[in-house]
Amino acid sequence: MRTGSRAPLENLKVSGNLPTMPQILVHLIDACHQEEVDLHHVSRLVAKDAALAAKVLRLCNSAFIGARSAFVDIRQAVIYLGANTIKNLAISVSVQQIFRRVEANGLLNIDRFWYHSYQNGILARRIAEKAFYPNPSEAYLAGLLHDVGKLVLWMAFPGKYAPLLLKGIRCHNGRLAFLEKEKLDLSHCEAGAWLIREWGLPPAIAEAIEVHHHPVDEVAQGLPISRIVFLADLASHSEDPAQECDEVAHQFFRFPAGTIATLSHGVEERIHEVADEMGIRIPAKSRSSLESEPESETIHRETSIGLISRIRDITQLTGLLDNLLKAEDREQMALFLEQSLQILFGVERCLLLLLNDQENGCLAGFCSMENPLYPVADSLSLDPRQHQGSLVARALELHQPLHSFINRPEEENTLLDSQLSRLMERDGIMVVPLVYRRNNLGVLIIGLKRDTYLNVVSHATPLQLLAAQAAVTLTMEQWRQARTRRMAAERLEAAAMVARKIGHEINNPLSILRNYLKILKLKIENNETITDELVILDKEFERISRLTHQLSDLSSDAPLKTDEPIDLRSYLEELVGLFRSGPDFQEGNMHLDLEIAPDFPETIRTDANALRQILINLLNNSCEALEGQGDILVSAGPGQESGTMVIRVRDTGPGIHPDLRSTLFQAGTSSKKGGHGGLGLAIAARLAQRMGGRIELGDEKQTTFHVILPLCPA
Repeated sequence: MRTGSRAPLENLKVSGNLPTMPQILVHLIDACHQEEVDLHHVSRLVAKDAALAAKVLRLCNSAFIGARSAFVDIRQAVIYLGANTIKNLAISVSVQQIFRRVEANGLLNIDRFWYHSYQNGILARRIAEKAFYPNPSEAYLAGLLHDVGKLVLWMAFPGKYAPLLLKGIRCHNGRLAFLEKEKLDLSHCEAGAWLIREWGLPPAIAEAIEVHHHPVDEVAQGLPISRIVFLADLASHSEDPAQECDEVAHQFFRFPAGTIATLSHGVEERIHEVADEMGIRIPAKSRSSLESEPESETIHRETSIGLISRIRDITQLTGLLDNLLKAEDREQMALFLEQSLQILFGVERCLLLLLNDQENGCLAGFCSMENPLYPVADSLSLDPRQHQGSLVARALELHQPLHSFINRPEEENTLLDSQLSRLMERDGIMVVPLVYRRNNLGVLIIGLKRDTYLNVVSHATPLQLLAAQAAVTLTMEQWRQARTRRMAAERLEAAAMVARKIGHEINNPLSILRNYLKILKLKIENNETITDELVILDKEFERISRLTHQLSDLSSDAPLKTDEPIDLRSYLEELVGLFRSGPDFQEGNMHLDLEIAPDFPETIRTDANALRQILINLLNNSCEALEGQGDILVSAGPGQESGTMVIRVRDTGPGIHPDLRSTLFQAGTSSKKGGHGGLGLAIAARLAQRMGGRIELGDEKQTTFHVILPLCPA
């Protein structure tokens, strides 16, 4: 912003000619947005604004709220209604006050102004897309608001600015900016940029607006968005784009000749599409915001007021939609929705029919506890498929609001429509579907009186916005519930997995115990000594005790003692001896051999119990794979990696199917028959990882597992 322009811009703030939000309401909205709202402070602010205070008391004493006693004290009413309702009322009142003076100002051709603004916005978006600008929406907004400074100057200097605009009709807008600067010491470019900064919009938009009438060579050195808005404005005023725009387009973006003419095709049609979407009448015959239109002043004024009403309605919805978005459950959603309908349209009778089960398609009544229909809502249930032709069924089918005052001579209102009207204690109803991504979630039923129903049905867009936001809230609640159920199921599955792990590990020492009990029986019958066997039995009982202790905390693993010294040869010979004592090995159908590298350290440091669990799981897998016949080899030696040792378990079984190799160490993966859970290898891999090592499946034809662990000689 140029230094010489600061004084007139600061004067705009105190001129009294710009529509600004009343300070009391600014403070009130700020107070309601605090994390901890001081309702006593809020009530003091409300009491200072007569219009807002009246609305607060009126709402609090309405049948919609249904208070047991009348409120005459503002403080009690504020506390009763709560911060959210007060905030919504504050927004509603402030918007009405802001636009009141604009409605009364019919001199400026606002229709023509918006025609040119939309034209610029659409061209700016197309140029941005052609130039690969990363944010075409920002360019559209900058183009749309590029002349907003004219409105600022019109309202700030109503007597002085009109003659300048009249002169500006007969020359390029660059000349108008010069005249503004000469007479007001402020151009509409500077005024618009100032307003954008006051609103807190992106600074690049303000920069683009400020320079959109600067010399071409100067703008060429500016930001891309400044060049885009300049070129869009030039094209929108051009009678011959090929002659007036091609050179600038090439200088700015290296566009080939004819590009702007191509981008301008269909802009007129798009402007009218936007006008239809927004409900705005945009004349296209004049080229200035002050040129007169052939239509009568009455039509012009009605159109302008319609535009202002539309803007006011949408602005009022901002706070209401924000509340719906923040609703944590359907109870809050229903309450906020009911309050929104009361604030916007004075609706006192409404009810939700929500789809509780997607499969059966039935709708159930629902509303907040403050709703006068709360006592009967729970008892209301219906299947719209059994009420074909009703407003409920047709609104769900068409995905659009319907009301019972529509003139349908070919058909009468159905019994369901009449009964719902009587339930609402009203002359008719309006049904607004709740739809999210083409999925029906229910309907909103609004009770209507015959003499006032037009006030509601003529505002279909705000109603649909409220219903759409309510549908989003319902969908989010469904997602949260589904996630909660899924997390609960996952927690149960995790607990079950750990329990299966404990059971699996306990089964290993139990199998060893069963084998040794048979050996003990034979030795006792032959009067042989059983000292060694008793030592082994004691160790296995100790293992069972240690494993059962893990049941006290299923979410964590017991700590490992990785520095425990063990004699590896004796350790492995004992373990191999346990398996050789089994019946399959005793009968001679299976063979188990042990090989230890001669240069391997006799004593190493590791966790003896964890290593025992790993090797028992691997040996059990080999035994089951051999199915009673074959060979197993356990070997130990230094690993290929420095500072590691490797223990291999190899068997002559059928091998691992290729489809299982990638998930072999994941729980639930098993090549065994008989419903095995596939836990053994997953447990072994986890233990090896906690010991600082890993388990790998070899590439040999025979199944070979490599247990690679850090080598820590004692």
